[in-house]
Amino acid sequence: MLKAGDEEWLSKAHPGLAVADRAIRGTIEFTASYDAGRQLFRVFDENVAAETDRIVLAGKFTIRIEERSAKVFSALPALFVEEVEPVPDRHFGADKSACLCSPLEEDEFINPEFQFQPFIEKLVVPFLFGELFYTLYRRWPWQEYAHHATGLLESYGRYGDPPKAKAFLQTLTKFSDSWPAVRAALQQKGYIKGHMPCFCSKKDQIRRCHPQALRGIQQLRADIRELNINVP
Repeated sequence: MLKAGDEEWLSKAHPGLAVADRAIRGTIEFTASYDAGRQLFRVFDENVAAETDRIVLAGKFTIRIEERSAKVFSALPALFVEEVEPVPDRHFGADKSACLCSPLEEDEFINPEFQFQPFIEKLVVPFLFGELFYTLYRRWPWQEYAHHATGLLESYGRYGDPPKAKAFLQTLTKFSDSWPAVRAALQQKGYIKGHMPCFCSKKDQIRRCHPQALRGIQQLRADIRELNINVP
């Protein structure tokens, strides 16, 4: 995961973390702030206290970061957090690793090669800040995606990229509980309407339940038809 200079940066920026047993382990401590109005997150500095409309939280976590053996749902390294119960509402996956971002947003961190420092500062620290916030308020400080395929479709509605449509489609097939309904929607002849059942467990009309997922599947179907991609 590390390239030249990363380990030195880590020892200075987060001295509680170290490389051990093919992983990065230890404690990470930070104070950070989030301005919901401007959707601005940053690690604490001397200017934060003078600004208004910011939530400032401090935390210390014991974490482990390691390469994934299977990159079915994410190509990023896996983050495990000891102090937090790894449940879906806190955005942990079935393997108990953190869900740091949508697969559509991962390119910034893995291409042309893995970018370790941005991974820590833009994904790991904000995720842990979100855990602190969730503990206090039982909600996330910023927009969050739903779980499983519904959340992926929400991300496609926001970040949809036609060249990624085929790979994205393959990822959706891994969700066996919702894939039959998603496939049926993608293969239907008529327009995908908002009164269809949502792909989440509630099964309410998707336009009321997860409207961003509706936009996502509409956009995905348009892209796969434009590119002549077969639905598995």
